[in-house]
Amino acid sequence: MRKKWVWISILIPLILSILNLNMTRITAANTHDIAVVSVTPHPTLVVVGELVNITVVVENQGTENETFDLTVYYDTSAIETKTVQNLTAGTSTTLTFTWNTTDVKEEIYATDKKDKTYTISATAPLALDEQPDDNTLAFPKLVKVISHYLTVVPQNIVDVNLTPGKNFTVSIYTDYNGSDIWSWQFDLSYNPLVLHGVSVTNGDLITTDKDPSARFEAGTFNNALGTLDLALAWFFYIEKPVPITSGPGILANITFTVVGTGDSNITLDAVPATIERKTKLVGWTEGGYGQKYTIIDYYTPFIGHILDGFFQNVEVISHDIAVTSVTPFPTSVEKGELVNITVTVKNNGTVKEDVTVKVYQSKGPYQPSFSNHIGEKTAQNLEVGSSTSLTFAWNTTNVKPGNYTITAVASVPGDTDTLQSEEKVEVKRREEEPIPILLIVGIVATIALLIAIVVYVVRRR
Repeated sequence: MRKKWVWISILIPLILSILNLNMTRITAANTHDIAVVSVTPHPTLVVVGELVNITVVVENQGTENETFDLTVYYDTSAIETKTVQNLTAGTSTTLTFTWNTTDVKEEIYATDKKDKTYTISATAPLALDEQPDDNTLAFPKLVKVISHYLTVVPQNIVDVNLTPGKNFTVSIYTDYNGSDIWSWQFDLSYNPLVLHGVSVTNGDLITTDKDPSARFEAGTFNNALGTLDLALAWFFYIEKPVPITSGPGILANITFTVVGTGDSNITLDAVPATIERKTKLVGWTEGGYGQKYTIIDYYTPFIGHILDGFFQNVEVISHDIAVTSVTPFPTSVEKGELVNITVTVKNNGTVKEDVTVKVYQSKGPYQPSFSNHIGEKTAQNLEVGSSTSLTFAWNTTNVKPGNYTITAVASVPGDTDTLQSEEKVEVKRREEEPIPILLIVGIVATIALLIAIVVYVVRRR
């Protein structure tokens, strides 16, 4: 009888040690899995030549640290490639790319001079990736690039040294690069309390150097009203083929004298007291043998392709910071997991700024407090007109399950129009993983075997 209990006393600890397994997790084999989880371009509407900032989040969903290349595209054209070094398994990183849309000018003109939309995508190929389908991701909306075609250059003249009595010159320019230009014409208006028109000279687009038949008229200033009426140039012809030329180029150069202090728009097209629109670029089809047609005017190819100028000779300092996007990832987590929050801010003011960005979480309406404060960072010396992205990590360990609003607030001293932006994140109650069926079967079989051994030993004794 004692021997039976000796055997039992040996087998019971053995059974308990087998049962003391980690039944919520089985160690998996090493895996390679990189995923592009978000692609965020900003802004999504630009004039050709402007910059688009593209924020990309990639995550290592495998078990091995990875080094790989990340490439961003507009349609099928590569914008930029960056290398991610040794990304730790189970973590993510955020990269920012810059797309200079000057590159798309030829593409816009190749599509009948119409604006064009582009798909922005990012790809992170990995040779051993076991789930390659998530290596590439496209932003769900299209980015639109427009060409301005006719514009005042420079568009903005802000100079306190241009005091009354001094002169300056602007040009009227087209970036149209077709080879069918026959004529141009424009009028413009300005503030006669600040500026007076002095002279108009021909540019390099339609000249006698290109064809001896070129004609130019400087138009007429009315400095009481602040207008220049109908400056124009064209190629004279009697019979076809009509002389034509190629762009881009300068239509004309306009010299103003400063007569006051303040600001003035330099507006192409409709002058005061009239709705007639005269500004246009005119072409001739079939190499001069076809028909006359409008290349550009107020309505062609779309409204918004004629850009005006601006003059100012008084200093105005503006502090204006905007939160343009808040991107949490992932947007659904189990309690205790991390949420990476990418905040993009832009300096819409007139001076460099040190921008303080604070991020908060809340279940109800936004209420900034210490208890729901996620983090705070500062972007140093943010240039005028520039954007930057900051990344925050939210640890949900001490957060109750529920739906949360993530709010980012950017501020600088003197900004009276502080903007904020919000996104939603769901925190779920952590659930234990189910015990794998094979593990259950193995444990039951082991217990049954041990019981059989015990019974066998007892009976034999």
